[in-house]
Amino acid sequence: MVAGLLAPTCHNATPSCLQTDFMRLHNIPLQTGITCRIRSLGGDSRIAKRLAQMGILPGMEVTIVRTGPLGNPLELAIGSGQAIALRAEETAALDCELVSLPLNLVRPDGRTWRVRALQGGARYRHKLSATGLQPGSLVRVEDARPWRLRLLPNDALVRLGQGEAEKLILEPVDSSHA
Repeated sequence: MVAGLLAPTCHNATPSCLQTDFMRLHNIPLQTGITCRIRSLGGDSRIAKRLAQMGILPGMEVTIVRTGPLGNPLELAIGSGQAIALRAEETAALDCELVSLPLNLVRPDGRTWRVRALQGGARYRHKLSATGLQPGSLVRVEDARPWRLRLLPNDALVRLGQGEAEKLILEPVDSSHA
């Protein structure tokens, strides 16, 4: 578990509680590819009951698949392979912690990240594997646009463009992300 990333209970529809404290602190928008772990369904019993009936429960990981106009509704993929659309009121009730996000949303601040997934096709995965980037690899983001990653522990430098950065999913390694 990544400590310090819990979002407080929201009392209105914006910003969404899917935006964890870490995301708000670093000005990271809700975007496709972000995965959060649900801590609680919030204090509104009506909304909590509806979310539970939809199969959204504490401990479950949800990934943003698509955002509607102005960020509402959000289409989320849940653990069972289902896709669910939630209104702003429902997402605001959720108390979540950040699990992972695309490289293009990570700020170059010296933190260590682990590669969680490569979401591109076979050529993309092959190209990144040739550089040493694969699920489980540790990296430090040194620069953005174009992205420069320092592959740990061998200190190899990897450069990626915008499209590649959107498909490289990273998860925080330590609890210094609060």
